Amino acid sequence: MRHIWGENGGSGLGSHDALPADTRLSVQARGLAVYLLLLPDGSRPDPLTLGARPGESPASIEGYLRELEAAGYLTRSITRDERDEVVQEVRLAARPLADAPEGGRRFLWRLDA
Repeated sequence: MRHIWGENGGSGLGSHDALPADTRLSVQARGLAVYLLLLPDGSRPDPLTLGARPGESPASIEGYLRELEAAGYLTRSITRDERDEVVQEVRLAARPLADAPEGGRRFLWRLDA
């Protein structure tokens, strides 16, 4: 597991990163982002799997992801994985990606998620 207070703008959360205090985001969107940032390397979460958790749905997870995307913490694009399957590449950072283009985490999600 990743350390919650690590390098600023890196792959975890730093003490000066903007995400935890960004009031433009709902508490749920911030919580999802922190959860994702702390996942072990190689994790492949997706909205369908995350939405199966109690109290959530794929639609609610998608809404939180849209919040993070609108605030600049998350980007999505279509790419191919190591098996040459078409997947969605999701990049997520603890501060807006415009401020830290090389920071953050990269996830590959199934397109049907």
